[in-house]
Amino acid sequence: MYRLLIVDNEEYVVNGLVELFGPDRHPDLETTGAYSAAEALNAMMTTRMDIVITDIRMPGMTGLELQKIIASRWPYCKVIILSGYNDFEYAQEAIRGGSVNYILKTETDDVIVEAVYRAIEKIREEQEARNVVEETRKQLRQALPALQRDYLESLLIGDKQALQALDSQLEQLAVPLSADKPLFVAVGKIDEWPAGLSHYSRSLMLYAVRNISNEYLSLSTMHFSFVYDRYRIVWLIQSKAEPWIEQLRNDSMAAMTSHFVYGTFECIQSSCLDLLQLPLSFAIGSRPVEWPELGEELDQLLARVKSPVTKQLLLMEENAKPESDLERVHSLQPEVFKHYEHLSYCLDHRNKEEFGRKLRFLLDIGDRARRSQQPMVCVQIASSVLSILFGYLGKLRVAEWPPAIAEIKRSYESGRLDDWESQREQLLTMAEYVFQEHVHAEENEENRIVQSIHAYLAANLGGDLSLKTMALAIGHNPSYLSRLYKQKAGKGLSETIMELKLDKAKQLLAEPQYRIQDISKAVGFLSDHYFYRFFKKAMRMTPQEYREGLHVNERESRT
Repeated sequence: MYRLLIVDNEEYVVNGLVELFGPDRHPDLETTGAYSAAEALNAMMTTRMDIVITDIRMPGMTGLELQKIIASRWPYCKVIILSGYNDFEYAQEAIRGGSVNYILKTETDDVIVEAVYRAIEKIREEQEARNVVEETRKQLRQALPALQRDYLESLLIGDKQALQALDSQLEQLAVPLSADKPLFVAVGKIDEWPAGLSHYSRSLMLYAVRNISNEYLSLSTMHFSFVYDRYRIVWLIQSKAEPWIEQLRNDSMAAMTSHFVYGTFECIQSSCLDLLQLPLSFAIGSRPVEWPELGEELDQLLARVKSPVTKQLLLMEENAKPESDLERVHSLQPEVFKHYEHLSYCLDHRNKEEFGRKLRFLLDIGDRARRSQQPMVCVQIASSVLSILFGYLGKLRVAEWPPAIAEIKRSYESGRLDDWESQREQLLTMAEYVFQEHVHAEENEENRIVQSIHAYLAANLGGDLSLKTMALAIGHNPSYLSRLYKQKAGKGLSETIMELKLDKAKQLLAEPQYRIQDISKAVGFLSDHYFYRFFKKAMRMTPQEYREGLHVNERESRT
């Protein structure tokens, strides 16, 4: 049911239109009349109206003034102007004000009825669009925690794209942190789950821990937390002070902030134990770090709370006692395997800078392992990284390897690995080579696609050369094909197609046994007339004139 309001100071006009849109003729409309703009506004204050038909010139308030009020207060209501004045300026102002139609009173009833149903159709379309947007927002709200976690995990592994436009991405994902300020990082670990908890109950527990932490942290900080894996939570914390104030802070102020964070997590730890009977361990960064340093800071904190035995730890990074090389190697071994995953991720996304950082971390572990007489750790790191690099080279389909890389490959496959220093150099050499080959492989692949396009055009010159059909045959997105071809060839696909058609047509016109209409079809023109126009535009002569010119030249060459 749609509500229609008729507004005019002439009673016979209002009564006539109310009768025209009566329920016997239009059962889906509920029609009301008003004899002034003021009366119309009073009616709209108490009853929602979908469509208003209003005269322009009325005592007190004009129809255009009424339209402006309706547009500001009831933006979804559609206004149709009904006027006795065929004045362009009136019509122009009405359309600018948002009117969906401008009708003269001299028009027939059918025109007015059609205008109303067009307005109804527009209302339906807009409602459907709003429903789609609302459903999308609803789905986004449901998916937001996963999107937030995925994005922050990308930041933690140093994804360059995640760091680009950081402020806008944080805003879009409703992460209440500032891209301009450093952060404190804290990690919490569930030491022991209460017996008999289901997966769902454990998820509720993690949610409850985050809620408790929010109660304590919200008073003085901006913060965000997310579940890093099944039993650990990461907090990113910033001061609520403005960035320029942060810059004025000295080391002692930073120390005071870090101790405040430490004290807050002590309260969180106690509350979780008292309220949830859930023991937790925390490791807290001693200083704020910049966004690109998050991954490195997190690695160090995760290593502090890795133990399955110790419980209720509350550590600040600077207070941890220095580890020996042997202790450092053992403490970081669980994180080493995660770094292997990060190496593969960086290779797939061509993130050379972050790949180098992860590789240096692994090489540092190898250096410590060598000093602490643990050669098997060195072997494990070297063989695992080489496996990742050679596996990636296999994806790139490198045809021939340089002698140095081939020698590393032979040593790797034979199981004969050199001393750690040599392995170290081999890993760095392999990493540099892989990223170089990635660039070459991309160039080769792009050239192969261009060759595939040329081959398709040559084989189908008289057939369907639409971009969609070509993309389906080659196996790539149509827009990507078009952009890539223009980038590599320096001209558009359509230009190339026309050049090929012209060359083929000239070649066939040199053969007298082919009729011009057959040549037209052979080069993909459905209309002979269009072929003539195309050929004449390109050669400044008709196909027949071109053929005759070829024969004249042949006779002259014989004489």
